[in-house]
Amino acid sequence: MKKKPGTQPLRCAIYARTATVKKPDEDNSITQQVERCKRLAKEKDWIVSDDYIFTDSGQSGLRVNSGLKNLMRIAAVNPKSFDVLLCTSIDRIARDTDLVIRIHKALKRFGVGSRRLRGTRASSASGEAGQLH
Repeated sequence: MKKKPGTQPLRCAIYARTATVKKPDEDNSITQQVERCKRLAKEKDWIVSDDYIFTDSGQSGLRVNSGLKNLMRIAAVNPKSFDVLLCTSIDRIARDTDLVIRIHKALKRFGVGSRRLRGTRASSASGEAGQLH
């Protein structure tokens, strides 16, 4: 979803979560997840503000943790602070399918799309490239 001529670039929020506390250089650490999302945003000419990077380190994916709660609270506010949520994998948002669906529906209601990274491609939560509607 590159920006169309004459339109504003997409504003992105990032969410990263680990179930265990990891060192920044460890595989799939919060730092690595955020950097991967930032790289994708830069490649697509999307904007990421550090104010909209939400993290939960050492937290279960079976509940809505504080970072995700803050993200959802801000997503619900109008005017929107961001247009799309980036995360490295759908299981970073939650490990419970029903919870993922509820979060996705809430984001959609708020007018916020979501993307997860797979390799270098951004995909929707359903696995298809493009914006979620």
